[in-house]
Amino acid sequence: MKRQVLLIVALMLVAAGAVAQIPANVMDVLNKCDEKMSDPKGIILDMTLKTKILIMSVNGTVKMCEKGEKSYIQMTAKAMGKEMRVEHGFDGQQDWEFAAATSKKERDTHVLTITKTNKANKDDFSLDLDVDKMYKTAKMKEKGLYYEISLSDRIDPQAPKKMSLKIAKNNYNLREVVYSEGGAKITMTVTKITHGCSDSWFKLDMNRYKNAVVVRK
Repeated sequence: MKRQVLLIVALMLVAAGAVAQIPANVMDVLNKCDEKMSDPKGIILDMTLKTKILIMSVNGTVKMCEKGEKSYIQMTAKAMGKEMRVEHGFDGQQDWEFAAATSKKERDTHVLTITKTNKANKDDFSLDLDVDKMYKTAKMKEKGLYYEISLSDRIDPQAPKKMSLKIAKNNYNLREVVYSEGGAKITMTVTKITHGCSDSWFKLDMNRYKNAVVVRK
């Protein structure tokens, strides 16, 4: 689930990148959304997370920060009485991933992986995806205060089978992303957008992970 959720968050901000075969009016809205969601001073997105997989439901929150090449994301969720927390950051010199244990008996999953690199990990979290190679079809309709854009006919098997974006008509801010595949549906709703953020968001603070098993690469 971690990789799927992070992929969705990444796609939110880059879906306007260049979906090659979509109508001009859809592309116009996507481009305006992409411009609005980009800020050289940094941007913070607060989101709610609702996941339904067959009969199981998972609710949580996501906070995502981006400033230039630097990035940080935190996802927290509850399922079947257990709390989950996943973090991923990149400060320009190192990339780190953290998965908190869901109980004291599961310390082996309480891992902090730190990788020395000048590029963020492209496997789990990236704002530089080849979205134009992921889908063949995009359709848009206006509904109330929003543009609703549906992406389907995926080319890349790693992409969600279906995805929809909800974009505000008045200011082109991203409002919602829905991912569907088989019996799974993940809905991420943007509750707050903050323009400008401190570099402290992108600093690896080891005090946050005192009990973690540290793996360095």
